[in-house]
Amino acid sequence: MSRTIWWSRLRDHRGGAMLEFAVTFPLLVLLCLGTMDFGRLFFHGVTIANAAATGAFYGAQNNVNFSNYSVMADRVTEDAKNLDDVTASATSFCECPGSPPTDISCSEATNRQACGDYGYPRAYVRTTATHTFQTIVNYPGITHEVKLDRNAFMRVQ
Repeated sequence: MSRTIWWSRLRDHRGGAMLEFAVTFPLLVLLCLGTMDFGRLFFHGVTIANAAATGAFYGAQNNVNFSNYSVMADRVTEDAKNLDDVTASATSFCECPGSPPTDISCSEATNRQACGDYGYPRAYVRTTATHTFQTIVNYPGITHEVKLDRNAFMRVQ
């Protein structure tokens, strides 16, 4: 094969790599951004779940803390302080053991006879943490905002 034919064939293929790069580069960037957003979504979900558990743990420590809703909500927002716009709420409820358990007023929780033969009622606390996650990029066909709600409830010691 002569040298001129070899050079002419080489010149015909020079732009192919650049064309392939121009076509695949936007897809690679979109894939990387999607992976980052997916990881951020899981990080925010775990952070919100841990914050809700922290608030419930504070309320479940004793009978004094289980009705202190504002401090439980503060514990939730403090634990998720690296996220913006986290809202928190806390409640408590009491029930008598049995099948099925029956709800009872928490003011009667100190009365041993409130549940009959079962003894003292069981007291529980529940905290809810809410956060709105926003993606980095608006992806076509996928919502830009995802509302994350995590609940945690524990029995009071």
